[in-house]
Amino acid sequence: MDKKGEMIGMIIDIEWDMFTSVNKGEARAGCQEDRKTFSGMRSAQFDVWSGDALEFYLCDLQKARQDGRNLIEEKYIHMMKNTEPSHYNELLPRVTLPSDAALSLAHEISDALVEQTRVLFKDYPYVSSLGRPLYSTQDDSCISVETYQFCELLTYSEKTLPALKECIRALENEGISYARQVLENTVRFYGYDSLDSAEAASRRKRSFRIEDSHEGHPAWK
Repeated sequence: MDKKGEMIGMIIDIEWDMFTSVNKGEARAGCQEDRKTFSGMRSAQFDVWSGDALEFYLCDLQKARQDGRNLIEEKYIHMMKNTEPSHYNELLPRVTLPSDAALSLAHEISDALVEQTRVLFKDYPYVSSLGRPLYSTQDDSCISVETYQFCELLTYSEKTLPALKECIRALENEGISYARQVLENTVRFYGYDSLDSAEAASRRKRSFRIEDSHEGHPAWK
């Protein structure tokens, strides 16, 4: 396994521990028993990241663990700000709020990725319709791509965010959409050769289903 693969494996190990610790002491959700899907969905994202972004995020996770923080839990709490404000205010003391600089970067990255995902919704409507709605104005029982993505970005450090921004920019300069690459990886995990073949299968049969996983790519739950 190369260095990038090793870092992705270490990241997923720590994230899985954090994910399965959410609501610790209560009944576990089914997705908290499904390590295979969790790993596949998170790998779909991290395979697109640069080495620098992975290295900084791994450091974020390691430091968070040392400090007793659960970044996965913090992401979910951030999501409650608009959907469950009373619960959000109750749980807010568990969250380390981002700095102004980190918040600005999170907004910038989120806006760029929402636009990339908007194109995917237009070009691949059948696959896209099986996941999250796109915009935060559509938040309901199913959290939108925009909200999910932004709330995850809020847990990244001031080192990880610029590295991820640069990764997305570098891909764009090569004519590559970050969001599309992640989605391509996702459908391959589910056995499709490409996003085009997944769209065709979904259009023909409407049988393409994504398993219940809170930790999938933002467009897939």
